[in-house]
Amino acid sequence: EKLTKLVQGDPKITVQPLKTKYPQGGERTLIAAITGRRLNSSLLPADMGVVVDNVATVVSIYHAVAQSIPLVERVLTITGDAVADPCNFRVRTGTCYKELVEAAGGFKEEPQKLISGGPMMGQALFGLDLPVTKTSSSLTCFTKDEVAAYTPSACIRCGRCLSVCSCRLVPQKMMDAAERGDLELFEKYEGMECVECGTCAYACPARRPLTQAFKEAKVAVRNAKAAKAAAEKAKAEAEKAKAEADKA
Repeated sequence: EKLTKLVQGDPKITVQPLKTKYPQGGERTLIAAITGRRLNSSLLPADMGVVVDNVATVVSIYHAVAQSIPLVERVLTITGDAVADPCNFRVRTGTCYKELVEAAGGFKEEPQKLISGGPMMGQALFGLDLPVTKTSSSLTCFTKDEVAAYTPSACIRCGRCLSVCSCRLVPQKMMDAAERGDLELFEKYEGMECVECGTCAYACPARRPLTQAFKEAKVAVRNAKAAKAAAEKAKAEAEKAKAEADKA
């Protein structure tokens, strides 16, 4: 409401309220919700005539352009039920996570799970001896590792993963391909379009590690394509060298 009042009378700015739902803040989801344009993994927002920036990025652009200050700090959230005093910090990049936890009052109880980022898309950590980087957003510390408490079981074909997928994919089929290491089939099922939001794994009653499997499969696909491109380049260079030698 405040933003709407501030831009009243400005024809260049429109405030577009959106529903509070996950993963509404994702780049592709935002673009689809506001413009109706759908982005795939082979395109950048600029290809669709769109630029997506969050508040932190806009502030960093201002610092860089108007004040000649490079990106040297981040606003980081230290949270979770294991933290004594969850809070936000403005910190320099390179600051150790351990120092931030100490500044937040330390741990009330020794955590079983440390995540760089949020609980849905964050990466699990082995420890806190890591620096804050330009992509760091938060540190989430849980007293219990709830994921480890569940044992994955066989898929029961309930379709919950399909119903919650924001990319309109079929996670069940993608998982079958990923488990078999069939990268060609994984691509056929549009696996590379997965944004790794974690909703399918969260909704799965069988507790299957869907998102993790998709992350690994996507990396394998990229590596296979890179290896194929490198081999083709080497072959072309060898043929060119041979042709030049024969000509000489």
